Amino acid sequence: MTDDDVDALFATIGRVRLVAFDFETTGLSAATDRIVEIGAAAFRMEERDGAWIAIDDGHYETLVNPGRPIPAVVSAIHGIDDLAVSAAPTFAQTAPEFLDFIAGSILVAHNAPFDLGFLKAETRRAGLENPTNPAYDTISVAKTAVSGLPSYSLKSLAASFSIAQTAAHRGGDDARVCMELFIRCINLINTSR
Repeated sequence: MTDDDVDALFATIGRVRLVAFDFETTGLSAATDRIVEIGAAAFRMEERDGAWIAIDDGHYETLVNPGRPIPAVVSAIHGIDDLAVSAAPTFAQTAPEFLDFIAGSILVAHNAPFDLGFLKAETRRAGLENPTNPAYDTISVAKTAVSGLPSYSLKSLAASFSIAQTAAHRGGDDARVCMELFIRCINLINTSR
């Protein structure tokens, strides 16, 4: 993040609703793979005694039927299999509720281009307008807060910041970890300004 990006972040974070979100998918390609789980944690930030804290503003979590088999190698990572999503809504069915949940918010995601790419592809396939929410990538935010770490994966950063991961590679827990990571990094950046 540039100094201007940091200044813009601190000029807005206390005045807006943020939504940390994560998608679990059938693979890595937004063009050919599908979302199988959505997890999101909405929050507002408030500065108290020089530190930023999160104020809970709701959660959104659902399995999503991708309309195609989930490869076993992928199920082994996130634990979501075909049976788990067989009765779940499709993305087109759940999208209006999710898009309403994130409306007007700044999005926060770990490796945001990945999740935003899936959001764009899935909304297009559903015949819906792609949301244009601004977004922060916690990889970029973490690199600004702490440079030179050997890994900026969510798992590594959670360990570095002592953030408990209770269900890694599940949408809801990854969204919560992403939110906590964002807040910890914001506080580190704030103290070094």
